[in-house]
Amino acid sequence: MHELLSAWKDFQPHRAPFILPGDESLLDEGRLYRRFNGWDGFTSDPEFGIPGNSQLHLDLLPIPFIGNMKTASIFLLMLNPGFGPHDYFGEYQVPDYRSALLDNLKQARGNSFLFLDPQFSWHGGFDYWHTKLRDVISDFAHQAGLPYGRARKFFQSRVAALELAPYHSVNFSVPARVSNSLHSVQLARAFVQEELLPRAKSGDCLVVVTRAAKHWQLSAHRNVIIYGATEARSAHLSPNSRGGSAILKFLLQSYAD
Repeated sequence: MHELLSAWKDFQPHRAPFILPGDESLLDEGRLYRRFNGWDGFTSDPEFGIPGNSQLHLDLLPIPFIGNMKTASIFLLMLNPGFGPHDYFGEYQVPDYRSALLDNLKQARGNSFLFLDPQFSWHGGFDYWHTKLRDVISDFAHQAGLPYGRARKFFQSRVAALELAPYHSVNFSVPARVSNSLHSVQLARAFVQEELLPRAKSGDCLVVVTRAAKHWQLSAHRNVIIYGATEARSAHLSPNSRGGSAILKFLLQSYAD
């Protein structure tokens, strides 16, 4: 098991702030994060809803990756998890959602891409990911001769997203001197270089770098799609985008095999 997966499997989020050991330097940068006392503390904050805040939310569980890292063959490289009120509500008011996040962190048996699971369709993460992938899923279903629901479940097991930094924010504004020092960031980069890149070069997986391409330190390859600055702004994964068309082709071939 790669150190990225073992580190998060061993992670014990008993008490906030929820940070991976090795990321404690974040706590020395008070301007970079916010603290709340759960859902009630978040909603009662005098500055609730203030625009332009890009601080990290360390009272939320980190999301270093989404999906089953063992069964996935499509890896979408991102920057960091987004943020909305649904995150505090889900983690502090919906036990099944928090349990699913923990199963994802621990890579529990049967774990899959939770933001393609209809039971979490109330969450903004589902809206984000399902909106990005639904047309590719639909085209896959049509070409593979499958009902849409079965195609979506296939994507749940075969698609994973990997975040450069695992902490939630509306926008990522952590200075490079800080982010590069984080153990979580170093582990994410190492996983890509040591696990995904060899697999991609052998044809075993497809990597699509949708965000923060320069930070992932990768070069383009037949199975490594790197979005340019214009593509990265919207990070489209439609069938007509470079990433979406590559995903469709790769999964159709693997399904046929």
